Amino acid sequence: MGNKSIVNLKMIVEYDGENYYGWQKQKNKNTVQGELEKAISILFPGEKINLHGAGRTDAGVSAYGQCANFKISKNSFRKFSCSTIIYKINSLLPYDIAVKKISVAQEGFHARYSAVSRTYKYFFTQCKKGIMGSKYYFIKNKFDYDKANQFLNMITGNHSFKSLCKNKSDRHNFLCNIYSAAVKKLQFGVIEFSITANRFLHSMVRAIAGVLIKVACSDVHPEDIYKKFINGEKIVIRYLPPGPLFLFKVNY
Repeated sequence: MGNKSIVNLKMIVEYDGENYYGWQKQKNKNTVQGELEKAISILFPGEKINLHGAGRTDAGVSAYGQCANFKISKNSFRKFSCSTIIYKINSLLPYDIAVKKISVAQEGFHARYSAVSRTYKYFFTQCKKGIMGSKYYFIKNKFDYDKANQFLNMITGNHSFKSLCKNKSDRHNFLCNIYSAAVKKLQFGVIEFSITANRFLHSMVRAIAGVLIKVACSDVHPEDIYKKFINGEKIVIRYLPPGPLFLFKVNY
């Protein structure tokens, strides 16, 4: 039986990762988790705050819909409504982190382990951006949507992504189940790459984005890359910068 004097709170957080060394708290480093725990601890003095995030976004990666949870006593929770907690935490946070929603979660809910899938988006642009330019990867060459989506269709499903990540080892044998992946054209020369999977490896999305550029903007054939990928062979990867990458949504 659980502790009935404890409340499990679920929060949705939006942040610009440009000024942070990623989500996960690190000693002597500025992180999103660290800033949130500091603000929550000020609001609820005496509570030991352990914030669990759905995804450990890398340095420079942003989020529209990061999910996290933490537990506090019912006595502390009774002092404020959820809307008041949002207002007060946001007033304590830096300008580039915002709590969008807070709700009471089920007792056994865990932002990371309860998640079914996560959706990331990476943005390219064929028109150079002066404002918010770091949030788009500028492409000078023609982009072949058919070739890009052909490659993404090939890697959809349950595969080992050992050749498309920075992990040196993994207890799940580098296996990730890609539920959907596609590129589409938006307005003003913007190209959106969206990918949903049960899990992601370190720098995996940025590696796939780099392969997309190689496939869509050159004479490289998707089949040639796929053969190396499926056989676990080394693929020469250009990890694209983290600025245009967003954790878009966590699905439960």
